[in-house]
Amino acid sequence: MKGKGEEEKKKDHSGADRRVARTRRSIRMALIKLLAAKPLGQITVTELANAADINRKTFYNYYGDVSMVVDEIENEIVEEFASAIHNINFRELNSDPSEIYLVLARLIEKDLEFYASVFAAEAQTSLLQKIVAPLKEQLWISFADAVGSEAEGFEYLLEYTISGMIAVYQRWFNTGRKQNIEELSRSLSVLTFSGIRGLTNR
Repeated sequence: MKGKGEEEKKKDHSGADRRVARTRRSIRMALIKLLAAKPLGQITVTELANAADINRKTFYNYYGDVSMVVDEIENEIVEEFASAIHNINFRELNSDPSEIYLVLARLIEKDLEFYASVFAAEAQTSLLQKIVAPLKEQLWISFADAVGSEAEGFEYLLEYTISGMIAVYQRWFNTGRKQNIEELSRSLSVLTFSGIRGLTNR
């Protein structure tokens, strides 16, 4: 009997975990969609709770305020992407760098609806800049010795690359996602690393 009771407790706990995950996701998706229409400072807890189809009390069971939701979204996405690219040697992939962008493509494909909302809300947040910050850091680590006196020029190249990448993915989402995302990512990798090779091989 004791074993059966423990099993039932585990099932109850598992069900509760799923409910918590669903509620958090509802809140996060509601916030991202609201951010596509207005600045963060204008979004109230009541408005966010209504959009997530929960009450204020439920919201406060999970978050202290609206900004905490933003922080959680940003932190989780940045950590996931940073972890995915951490072991990639960018220098070794210089001749075929598509794997780097395919990592990002696969993350996006895992949750297209969420990332579509993220890109739509980019005008109001700095989230996308934070997502690609680990990519910029890894590029610096991999090419620092090759850049040498061209460090300032390399910095400009990275800023150009990041801005361009965000613009390309935004257009992809906003025009119906017609092109295969892996093909798009391969094209981005060619454009990016052609510029890097041109700067580091002079």
